Amino acid sequence: MEKKIVLITGGASGIGLGTIEYLLEQEDYEIISFSKGEKNIALAKEKLGDNANKVLFLQGDISSEKDCKRLYTEIDNRFKKLDGLVNAAGIIKLGGIEEQTIQEWNNSININLTGIFVLTKTLLPLLKKGKNTSVVNISSMSSEKAGGSIAYCASKAGVDMLTKYMGQELGKYNIRVNSVNPAAVYTNIYVASGDYTQEAYDKWSEEKAPLYPLGRIGNAKKDIAPTIEFLLSDKSLWTTGAIYLVDGGKSI
Repeated sequence: MEKKIVLITGGASGIGLGTIEYLLEQEDYEIISFSKGEKNIALAKEKLGDNANKVLFLQGDISSEKDCKRLYTEIDNRFKKLDGLVNAAGIIKLGGIEEQTIQEWNNSININLTGIFVLTKTLLPLLKKGKNTSVVNISSMSSEKAGGSIAYCASKAGVDMLTKYMGQELGKYNIRVNSVNPAAVYTNIYVASGDYTQEAYDKWSEEKAPLYPLGRIGNAKKDIAPTIEFLLSDKSLWTTGAIYLVDGGKSI
């Protein structure tokens, strides 16, 4: 069976990397990773070990139209099409309207929301050439439940509506668009933002666990990636514009 060509943004860390690890085990996917930081890419390759050779790691900024066009050329030259796109790149900076700076707001909107629009729009000709093409946007439970970061919540609410709009618009090309909305998942996003040290984040994660009916916060590979893979696969051919809440019961 021909492997699906799938691009994962933010594939060098967090949910993006967890998804890559999971998809590699399925052996049905040719994987491209697109992320910003050289250090994270190096760490991702180290974590994947020999499997890193099975992933095409590319570097760039999803909110940069220039970088997205460069990515388009790279994929077009190598594969001529794209069967799947996982928009997993994202950032967070804690703070409400009184604490959050305008720059922090702009950064969050640019990466979490505008980046998805720019990249998907740029890659659309390749997605149209794919077979049973699927776009999976990583949103958040925070799209409906306010808290933590005003910019993050607003950007993720935007992702949900972007998902619905694109699902409606792109159905005529047999392109499905859905979103996966996790609650807290153990990643490096808070440490990368500078809001927590690793020690403080580990303590925060332990304190949050009892608040979930299933008794723990999420694991990117074990808890989130299987839903992403389901939406990428041909098992979900009649599903588009859907918002999949994967939250350990936190929203109950």
